[in-house]
Amino acid sequence: MKNQDEVTVIQTMVITAKTGKLITASVKSEYSTANSRATAYDAAYAEGVRAEMVVKGDPVRDQVKSFMLEGMPAAERNLLDSKKEDYTPQEWDVKKVLKSKAAKDLGSLVAKFKMAMERRVPVVTPLVTPTEPETNVTPVEPVVNLTPYQVMAEAVGKFVENIQEAENSPNVVEICAAGAAFVKALTEVEAEVEAEVKPKA
Repeated sequence: MKNQDEVTVIQTMVITAKTGKLITASVKSEYSTANSRATAYDAAYAEGVRAEMVVKGDPVRDQVKSFMLEGMPAAERNLLDSKKEDYTPQEWDVKKVLKSKAAKDLGSLVAKFKMAMERRVPVVTPLVTPTEPETNVTPVEPVVNLTPYQVMAEAVGKFVENIQEAENSPNVVEICAAGAAFVKALTEVEAEVEAEVKPKA
């Protein structure tokens, strides 16, 4: 007797051509159904149907539901149109379950229709408005070219101010006097240079 692990299982199952044609036909039907559904929904949207209309109490929803009911198989339509009184108690126990399922199927179709209307709303890209230029921009001060005399006079003047404001600085009086004299001398030299540079009238 062979070991079970050594037994080879040969698959002999073959799908017949007849069944294969049924599978092919079902796929074609799905594509055809999808195309016909899209055509119908596009037409409804083009006529002005919108998702917000497909709600309970709106006549548009009642119309959609009625049209969809007409497209359901006769057995489902008869169930949805029937009442408890139409059956014996024993029959109603079975029929009420089937009727509930048919009602859910119809409700699902209406819900899918509403979603289809939502998807058909074109997406509008908001226009980007140009931003206003900033008004709080610090104005750029013009660059002033200082002469060496002016640079030195400014530096000494600031040094003297710092000495006067500092506490316990030695020789404050002498340094301030010397600084003031130095600034005066630099200013006088600068004035003489400017006088020489200016053309005579």
